[in-house]
Amino acid sequence: GETVQVVAQGSGFSVSGEAQALTPGTEGLPARLRTESGRVITGLTVGPLQENCWIVGAAPRCAIVDPGAESERIFEAVEARGLAPEKILLTHGHVDHIAHCAQVAERYRIGLVIHRADLPFLERPQWPELEALLGARPCPAPERLLEDGETLAVAGLELAVLHTPGHTPGSQCFLVDGCLISGDTLFIPSCGRTDLPGSDPAEMYPSLTQRL
Repeated sequence: GETVQVVAQGSGFSVSGEAQALTPGTEGLPARLRTESGRVITGLTVGPLQENCWIVGAAPRCAIVDPGAESERIFEAVEARGLAPEKILLTHGHVDHIAHCAQVAERYRIGLVIHRADLPFLERPQWPELEALLGARPCPAPERLLEDGETLAVAGLELAVLHTPGHTPGSQCFLVDGCLISGDTLFIPSCGRTDLPGSDPAEMYPSLTQRL
C-alpha cells in the first residue's frame, strides 16, 4: 500500500521503509522534510513541554500547525525562509498546542481552524499555572470548524482531515502528500495520554487501529 510518513508529536519524523528518523531542531533553524512532490514540512520543538510546531506549504505560502509556545522562534523560522503564513491549523485544543495562537494570528493577520469538538478548549482557561508558564494569551475564535473526512485547501496544499478522538474529543490529524501530522494522537512508538479531562481510551483505540 501507500507509504505514509508519520510526523509525530513526541518524536519528530518516522519515515516508513527507510528506517530514518528526523527530529525538529531545538536550536537555530529547525529540521526539514521535503516530500516527493517538492513541498516542504518544517518542524521545531517549542516550550518547556517540548511541543512540536509545524510549518507546511508550497513556498512561499505556508500554514502553521500548533503554535504552542515561543512564537518568536516560529516567526524566525517562517521569515528566514521568506514564507507567507495563510492559516493556523490546530490538531487539538490543549494549551500546549494553542498558547501562542494569538501572537501568530496578530503578526500575520490570519485565522485558525480546529475540529468543532475541541472548541470548548479555546473558550475557557485550562490549566492556569501551565498557561502562565507558556506565556499563553486567550486564543482567537476559529474562523472555521473542521469535520472528519473533508479536504482542507490551504497554502497550496490539500490536506485530508482525519478525526481521531481519544486524547481529546476533537483531536484530528492532517494527511498531506503521504505525510501524517498526528499531533498528540500518535507518538513514536506510543500514543497520546488518555487520562486527561476529555480523554477517552475507548475512543483512542479505534482512532489508532481503524482511522490511521
